[in-house]
Amino acid sequence: MNKKPSKPLVSVIIPAYNAEKHIEQCLNSLQRQSPLFPFEIIVVDSSTDATPTIIKIKFPKVKLIHRDQQTYPGAGRNRGAKEARGEILAFIDSDCIATENWLEKGVEMVKKGHPIVGGSVHNGNPGLVSWPDYFLTFNEFLPSMPRREVQFTPTCNFMITKAAFQNGGGFREDIIAGEDTLFCYAAGKNYPLLFEPALQVAHCNRERWNLFMAHHRCFGEHSAYVRKQADIPGKSLVRNPLLAMLAPLIRTLRISGRMLRYNPRHLPVFMVSSPLLFCGTVAWSYGFMKEAWKRRV
Repeated sequence: MNKKPSKPLVSVIIPAYNAEKHIEQCLNSLQRQSPLFPFEIIVVDSSTDATPTIIKIKFPKVKLIHRDQQTYPGAGRNRGAKEARGEILAFIDSDCIATENWLEKGVEMVKKGHPIVGGSVHNGNPGLVSWPDYFLTFNEFLPSMPRREVQFTPTCNFMITKAAFQNGGGFREDIIAGEDTLFCYAAGKNYPLLFEPALQVAHCNRERWNLFMAHHRCFGEHSAYVRKQADIPGKSLVRNPLLAMLAPLIRTLRISGRMLRYNPRHLPVFMVSSPLLFCGTVAWSYGFMKEAWKRRV
């Protein structure tokens, strides 16, 4: 008689789009997890490359949901959450690698009474461009940062009870970036968000200059957009987008302060990367002002 599979405690959800370069190492890191509870892996994919083929051939136990049209990350996460059987939803991105105790540590924190937990991020591919991309994107969530309650935590390393996710209303599905910011601020009205540095993933950052600059310009546009949608910190910049011209200097100084206080080990590489990081903040400021000024046209 075949034993009925146990219902998973955790559903790991991965949105993927043209992720053939990283999806295998991501799923391998999840298969190396050895918690004392069952879990499932759900990939919501809309790729036009070999991503779904890799999953079907090398990871047959992974639940693959393939969509014919490109699906933004928020929509992918929502679809995965809808299919999830676990009481806890664990979100990770296709270009991330989980540490061996990732699931165990996340569930431990949830069971201690933290319904929403975000973790820290390592640089998974150190390089000339990837370092400034990493510092600019994840400087508030380095492994050396202290455990604390936060208003926002990146969804590339994010665990939440299904009840809290449903109460938060899910992610916006019509934007390519910023949906995690809007969700965190909405969910934070009812639940505290804990940053736990021991919950760790490595993120593979952009390695090409043109992609780095394009990403941060796009990120700036969506940062302005979400501040039009919700009352969140930085909303005053949308009212006076010319203030965003000060962002390159202000952001560089703030990141420098965090590095000096919490991460002196990486100061040398940060100093070498700072000119490129400054260029990234200029691109962010351009995107922010471009979106902020739309309301005045």
